Amino acid sequence: MREVTAELLAQDKREIVACASAEEALEEFRKSAFDVVITDVSLPVMSGIDLARSLLTLKPRLPIIIASGYALDFGLENWGSNVRAIIKPFEPTEIEALISDLISG
Repeated sequence: MREVTAELLAQDKREIVACASAEEALEEFRKSAFDVVITDVSLPVMSGIDLARSLLTLKPRLPIIIASGYALDFGLENWGSNVRAIIKPFEPTEIEALISDLISG
């Protein structure tokens, strides 16, 4: 999933950093903050939810997309307008629209 999403997003001449774990993503973010983060809920060790919380403590308005195979019901609307969810599998147009909406908002 990580590789497919990275390839899809790279087609628009974006700089993509694909990380194998939440811990790696957090480490990379500390080196060079990302403009947008897309994470899966289910990750080994640290979950995508915990990653999102950690990133938001570093950059509260960071646009984050949390991907899940099921509807998320943990109060995502309370996280702010810069955090959204998407249900897998998603179409390329869905993720592109979500990124555009987050970046323009």
